[in-house]
Amino acid sequence: MHMPRVLSAGVLLALLLFTPGVRAQSVSYAQMLETAARQLSQKNYCEATATFAQAFADSTQAGPFDLYAGAGTAAQCPGRQPQAMRWLLLLSRQPHLSISTRDVDNMAREESLRSLHTLPGWPRFLTNMRQAAARHTTETQRVATVWQSTARGQALPVPAQQGVFVPARPGFALYYAPVDTVQVPYLVYVPATYQPDRRTDLIVYLHGGVATTTQFQAADPGVAQEPIFAIAATRNALVLYPFGRQSFGWLEQRAALDNVHQMIAQVKQRYHVDSRRVYLGGMSNGGTAAFWFACQSPKGFAGFFALSALPVSALGPLNFRQLRRGSPLYSLHAEDDQLYTYPKVAAIYAQHKAQARQWHFLSQPTGGHSFLYAPEGPALLDMVLAQIMQRPAR
Repeated sequence: MHMPRVLSAGVLLALLLFTPGVRAQSVSYAQMLETAARQLSQKNYCEATATFAQAFADSTQAGPFDLYAGAGTAAQCPGRQPQAMRWLLLLSRQPHLSISTRDVDNMAREESLRSLHTLPGWPRFLTNMRQAAARHTTETQRVATVWQSTARGQALPVPAQQGVFVPARPGFALYYAPVDTVQVPYLVYVPATYQPDRRTDLIVYLHGGVATTTQFQAADPGVAQEPIFAIAATRNALVLYPFGRQSFGWLEQRAALDNVHQMIAQVKQRYHVDSRRVYLGGMSNGGTAAFWFACQSPKGFAGFFALSALPVSALGPLNFRQLRRGSPLYSLHAEDDQLYTYPKVAAIYAQHKAQARQWHFLSQPTGGHSFLYAPEGPALLDMVLAQIMQRPAR
C-alpha cells in the first residue's frame, strides 16, 4: 500500500470509494464505508469515526487502506486519538504491506496525524511500519531478480539458419536492443498456442507513462498484468513490449522510435512472425507514438491502435495524409478523460478527418484516462484490436 501524503477529506474519500476489494466485501461493510465517506466529505470527523468503528467491529474485513482512512479520521475527532492509534497499530501488523520507506517518512510528517505523536503507541507504530517497509523492499528485490532471471532464461538465440524457428516456452522473454551506449530492454510474450512452424501475428505495444518514468521498468514483474498479454493469448499473437523512459522514450527521442524497428527485426529472427500481420499501438504516451508511426513511418504495419492518446507529436507536425489510404488506425478515447481532454482530441480529429480517412475515432462516455485498467478495459481493447486484426492483410 502506498500511503497518501495528505490526509484530506478528499483523499480519504477516494481511499474509501476506490480501495481494491471493497466492492467484493459484504454489502453491509461496503455500505458503512460509503456512509463514512459521505460524512468525511462534510468534515463530520466524529460521526465518520463512529461509522468506521462499527465497520471495523469485524476486524477480518478491515484492510490497510480502510484502517489508515479510519485512523486519519479519528485523529481529527477530539478524544478519539487513542482509537486512531489502535487502528494504526492494527494496520502495522497486517501481513505483506506494500509500503516504502518514503511512505513511512510521509506518515511521520503528516500534519493530520500530529495529535497522535505524544501517544505511547506512536513510536511503536513507526517502528513496525519501517520494518514492514524493509521487508517489502527485500521481497520486491527478490521477486524482481527472479522475474528478470526467468525472462532472460526464456530468450532464444539467433538461429544459425535464417527462417528456421525453434520452439519457444510460453510466457515472457527479455531481450535488449542497443542504441549507442543505451541497452534498451524489451519483452516478447509468447502465447501457449504458438507453433514455430506457423506464421503468427505480432502486436507491438508501447506503454504509457514515459514522460514520468526515469528508469526502464524491465525489472518490474507487474508488467505481466498489462491487459495486452491476456488478450494476445486469446488471439494466438506474439507481443513485442518495448520499455521506454524520460531520457529515451517515444515522446521526444526519434532514436527510441527508430529502435522499435530494430526490435521488430530481432523478433522476426527468432520467432515465426507473419510479416503481413504486424500491428502497433499503445496507451497514453504509447498511443501518441502509434499516431507517429501511422503518420510518419507506417511501412511494415498492417494496422495501428491508440488508447487515451493525444495525436500531437513533440517531434513535429504529424502527416495525417498518410492515413488517407493504407493501414487503418483505430483510436479510443473516454469523454471524461481529464489528462487529454476529449474535446481537444475530437477537435484534432475533426480538423484532419477529411484527409485521414483511415483514422477511425471511437469514444466511450466514461472511464477516464486509465479506462484500460477498469474492469471493462480489456474488452474495449480487444474490441479495438478486432477492428484491425480481422481486416485482410495487405
